[in-house]
Amino acid sequence: MGEPWYALRTMETKILEEDLAGVPALSDEGDDVRTNVYEVGYHLLPTLSEEEVTVAVQGIMETLKGEGVTFVGDRFPSNIALAYTIAKRVNGKLTNFNGAYFGWMAFEAPRGAIARIKIALDANPSILRSLIVVTDREAVAAALSGAVVGPSGSIDKPKREAEVGGEMSEVALDQALESIATEDAKVAE
Repeated sequence: MGEPWYALRTMETKILEEDLAGVPALSDEGDDVRTNVYEVGYHLLPTLSEEEVTVAVQGIMETLKGEGVTFVGDRFPSNIALAYTIAKRVNGKLTNFNGAYFGWMAFEAPRGAIARIKIALDANPSILRSLIVVTDREAVAAALSGAVVGPSGSIDKPKREAEVGGEMSEVALDQALESIATEDAKVAE
């Protein structure tokens, strides 16, 4: 069946320590100590049991806590179908996956900690893929509430107000059509 989980955890820790050897610790000055809000989205292997998913999430949280982050929000992983197949070497064998457990965590951290966090996530054998992006507290709050946050601007045609009322005279109709044609010409330019 392969290595027991505790043996894998020991190997993972050894690999992680070797990878992190060249990454400098945070300094007390400069950009390293300024903080941003980040979100890490991750896919966990679909072969994990429910208990192993919980352990993997706790491991990710411990990794983040080790870098002194402040948690802003999270979404526990749920099983999803992937848009495309992702290949990963598992137990020495390249395996294709069409599904995964997807979850995310938002946190505030010093900029200098992100490289170390990324290395730790890449070394985690339970993670199929992960991505760290800069976000803000409002976007996290909106995601947690289920609201949709869209772009601040729109590239679509401007929306017209819904018309109310009953019948129109021929003159009013001609004026409305002329107004629409003028608006469309402005947008096309």
